[in-house]
Amino acid sequence: MSIRPIAQTMSNLKSKLLKPSLTSHFLVEIALPTGAGAPRLQNTQKDILELSCSETSLPGSALMTHELKDDYIGVTEKIAYRKAYDDSASFTFYVDTSHFAIIFFENWIRYISGEPLISSSFGSNNRSDFNHRMLFRSQYASKILIKKFEKDYGSQSSAYTEYTFLDAYPSSINSMPVSYDSSQLLKCTINFNFTRYLVRLNPTGNGASQSQFAVDNTGLQGPANPLSTPTPPATIPVNLGTVVTNEYYNNFGDNTQNSTNFADFTDGSNSGAFGQAVA
Repeated sequence: MSIRPIAQTMSNLKSKLLKPSLTSHFLVEIALPTGAGAPRLQNTQKDILELSCSETSLPGSALMTHELKDDYIGVTEKIAYRKAYDDSASFTFYVDTSHFAIIFFENWIRYISGEPLISSSFGSNNRSDFNHRMLFRSQYASKILIKKFEKDYGSQSSAYTEYTFLDAYPSSINSMPVSYDSSQLLKCTINFNFTRYLVRLNPTGNGASQSQFAVDNTGLQGPANPLSTPTPPATIPVNLGTVVTNEYYNNFGDNTQNSTNFADFTDGSNSGAFGQAVA
């Protein structure tokens, strides 16, 4: 059914469109690895590290598809068969004069590879026969959260969206150029690997409820349990009262077609060796 254009007043347009989401309102939370010997941060340092995250990206996902070209003439269809998540995310942090953001992520990567953590001396890292052994992912992987909120956070109708990266760990640290040119803020960009991410919508403010921000999925709901076993079709009764015993294979029970009668493919008389064997 076609929809006719409707004239909109300026006040109506403002109320509907002039509430855009801004990129500068977000918060990052980093859960530290829990393995023995993992790098640690004091609560104050952890707060400063999370607040100093100046740039990141909300994750994305895609559907992997197969192409079908033979069902309809001139039509190419793409059928989804798997969901694919982004497998990495970058986080950029301001570096303060203590450089503890750089040191912390360097230590996390050293911990993963079994190296001694950074200290005031090189320690065993300076040995010519230095070697190391990698840890298991369960020892060094953790969670990272991105909370995207707006400037009206905490009001009656505000909400924030929370992204949780699972099995996240730093895979690389980008190089940080320094020069004698005009001074700029030093930033450290860390690239994290993760397996997948979760998303949830969190209502805030007095009287806010999850239903206020729910999406109408009427008609789009799948089965309650997509892995449940489907109900088998009704069994069709078959009359097995008459059993053909004079033929090993007969074309639709017609004994006159001797060319398909394996009991006796010469004359269908059931007197050959094959017929005697199955009679």
